[in-house]
Amino acid sequence: MQDNIIADRMTPYLQLQMYAKFTQLAVKNSCVNMGQGFPNFPPPQFLRQAIAEEALTESLQYTLTAGHPKLLKVTSEFFEKHMGIKVDVGKEIMASSGAQSVLACVFQALLNPNDEVICLDPAFDFYRPLIEFQGAKHVGIPLRPAQLNSKESILKRFENGKIHFSKEDEWIVDYDYLEQKINQKTKMIIINSPQNPIGKVFSNEELDRLAEILEKHPQIIVCEDAAYHHVVFGGYQPFKYPRCISHPKLKSKTVCVTSAGKMFSATGLRVGFAVGDEKYIKGIKSAQTYHNFCLNPVLQTATAKCLEQTMDGQYFTEIRDLYEEQSTMLLKGLLESRLNLHCWVPQGGYFLVTDISNVEIPEKYYKDDQDGHQLTKDFAFAYYMANEIGVVCIPCSPYFENKELGSRFVRWAFCKTTETIQDACNRLK
Repeated sequence: MQDNIIADRMTPYLQLQMYAKFTQLAVKNSCVNMGQGFPNFPPPQFLRQAIAEEALTESLQYTLTAGHPKLLKVTSEFFEKHMGIKVDVGKEIMASSGAQSVLACVFQALLNPNDEVICLDPAFDFYRPLIEFQGAKHVGIPLRPAQLNSKESILKRFENGKIHFSKEDEWIVDYDYLEQKINQKTKMIIINSPQNPIGKVFSNEELDRLAEILEKHPQIIVCEDAAYHHVVFGGYQPFKYPRCISHPKLKSKTVCVTSAGKMFSATGLRVGFAVGDEKYIKGIKSAQTYHNFCLNPVLQTATAKCLEQTMDGQYFTEIRDLYEEQSTMLLKGLLESRLNLHCWVPQGGYFLVTDISNVEIPEKYYKDDQDGHQLTKDFAFAYYMANEIGVVCIPCSPYFENKELGSRFVRWAFCKTTETIQDACNRLK
């Protein structure tokens, strides 16, 4: 019998996936799970009601490959109202089973073997395998924090129940270095804003600089991952912040990926969208045909109904305000913890990141308990937290091309109930 039954490209990904591993550890040790980015509170009742109603009336046969006509129409109307972009329903939008499936279709449709994709690190760790599966190459450009904020310096900013973002919380793109890494093989750059895991929202000035660079390289497509576009803090409103898909010089070369599951705090909904110029969407639709053909019709029409019901935007303002409160609560808990951390205030999303360089960790946690191989500090810290403190966080080295750069950081999810966050904070004291 052959030893190499499984394709070589899958070899690095056969072990239990990181999020599943730490979720299992959380259950085993009765930890507070601040790791995986799913809300642990119920989705809105109107979503459950819509699914129940549509299940009784909607056809359970195949829908159009690009998406149910009702879903695409309502989503286009929603995006026009809240994002200010006009979408041709027949040519410039498609739906797939969640944002991750959309990304798979985007990469399958637009990347050739040996093409290069620029990822701004720390970048969501699912990008890299999806790029590799197309025979393409990912190129990491590390962002750097403007400074290492002490816990005391951030606590001084706590006022009226909020910790305000400031220039000290910026993660900076070295655009000169980015431009140096571009060559004839560069086909795409991924802009994730708000960015998982650091919560960065790219400014107008940053997007202007990117547009200036890309004018010299017309072959490069922008993949804008906007899964958290409804969760933006500070002076931004849900969906209304600097965006590639609405930037005057970037929109024609941008494919924007969004998630209805994230929008309605129901990560198992698995409905996502790609919006962009017909020249991109045509290929993405074709990839969808051979990827999963079409989505569950009930979930599509139920999502359409929910988008209609929330068209005024009030629900998204309320959910944004909730997440901002939870982010402040978790950040304040980390600042008041026994841990010697450096922190940054996020501008959006579900997560915040801390620097653990000054935290002492028992030596035994640097050894993998399965095969004994040496672990980076972020993994050692995460295992230490899960086993001795009873709180789960996520190591950040998998988000970096250069794993050593990421070994200083861990990610904490604040998309949790007040009780869950308070429990975690109490354990950290």
